Amino acid sequence: MRGIMALAAIGLMTACSSGEKEPTQREQIGQQWKYEGGEGAKPKLAYIGSTNGVSTMTAPDSFSVLLVQPLKEGGAQVTVKLVGAPFTCDLSDCHVTAVTDDGKTHEWKGRMTENKDGIEVLPASKAYEAIRNSKTVKVKLVVGPKDKSFPFTFNVAGLKLG
Repeated sequence: MRGIMALAAIGLMTACSSGEKEPTQREQIGQQWKYEGGEGAKPKLAYIGSTNGVSTMTAPDSFSVLLVQPLKEGGAQVTVKLVGAPFTCDLSDCHVTAVTDDGKTHEWKGRMTENKDGIEVLPASKAYEAIRNSKTVKVKLVVGPKDKSFPFTFNVAGLKLG
């Protein structure tokens, strides 16, 4: 009787599962620019996920997201977020290092986001200009103990803010 119950339970679980796996958060965000509405044809926010991820102690697929929000006075606010692992930075000197496809290294200074999951880069760091003028950007973020960092790669070509 137990054998029949076990087979019935397995059959019920198989019948109830759709067989299709839900997309991961990284797959939902994607590696191409996505836009959220604003007034008229201008986006209020653009975002893109990193093309690569890293296994951390807190998640098997930690990745990064770049958010670009146009400013009324021109330019844009850039935020770099870390998904799947805690974001860390020295609160007195919060910054990340980015390398653009021309080989130049940029230090983007800013402040930790309200949710403590990334950095809001100060406009003076010219992160938007670096992104706008590049095809790829690698951003190094701390992802592990002893400040172990990992370079997250973004294919940033094609950003259109209006």
